[in-house]
Amino acid sequence: MASSLIQKMYEDFKARGEYSLPQELLPPEQGYCLTAWVRELFAHYQAEGIVARALDDLPAIQLSRQPGLGLALQDIHKFIISDLNLIPLEGKKKIIEQAAGHESSAAAWGHIIPLLLEQLRGMNRETVQDEVTWKFSPVGEVLWVLTWFFMEREKVVPPRSTRLLCSRFPYYSWIMEKEGEPPIVQSLWAPDDPLCRWEWLAADLFYQWLQTGEKS
Repeated sequence: MASSLIQKMYEDFKARGEYSLPQELLPPEQGYCLTAWVRELFAHYQAEGIVARALDDLPAIQLSRQPGLGLALQDIHKFIISDLNLIPLEGKKKIIEQAAGHESSAAAWGHIIPLLLEQLRGMNRETVQDEVTWKFSPVGEVLWVLTWFFMEREKVVPPRSTRLLCSRFPYYSWIMEKEGEPPIVQSLWAPDDPLCRWEWLAADLFYQWLQTGEKS
C-alpha cells in the first residue's frame, strides 16, 4: 500500500527537519482547511493504522493562519482517539468520516443522525435532553466538531467586524471587534445556515430521537 501524505511528511521531517505541503493543503489566512486534511488523516489511518506515531512526532499541523484560531490536525486526531469522550473510537471515526465524505452539509448530517441516535439508544428522555443540550457531553462535543465541517463546507463568512476564536478544540466563540475598543466576546452573530449552529443540530437530533419512539 502506498505511503500516505502524512507518513511522507513524517519521514521528511525526521530526515531533513522540514516537509512541504501541496498548495491545496496550505493553511489559509482567513478560515481554515479542515475537510481536505481530515481526508488525508483517514488515508493515513488506512495505510498506517490509527496508532499514528507520525502525528505524535510532527509539529502541530496548523489548519489556519487566522489570529486566534488555534486549530491543528492533531486536535482532530486526539478527539477521535481520546477516551475522555465516551463515544467509542469506531463510532467517532464513522461520524467524522461522514462529516468529511459528502458534498453537502445536509447529506452529511443525514448520514450522521443514525450514528448519533445509536449513541442515545436505551437512554430515557431526561438523559437524552442532557446529552444534546449540554455542550460538554459526549454527544454535545461531537455536535461542536460537526459545525466546523459544516461552516467550512457552506463557506460561512462572518461580518467584517466578527471573527472566530478558538483556544480549545472543538469549542469556539464569535467575537466582535471595533476599532479602538477591546473585543466583545460572545458576539450575538451566528451563521444563517442552521446546520452551522450547534444549538440547531442539538434540537434536530432531539427531534429525530423523539421520532424513534424511545420516549420513556
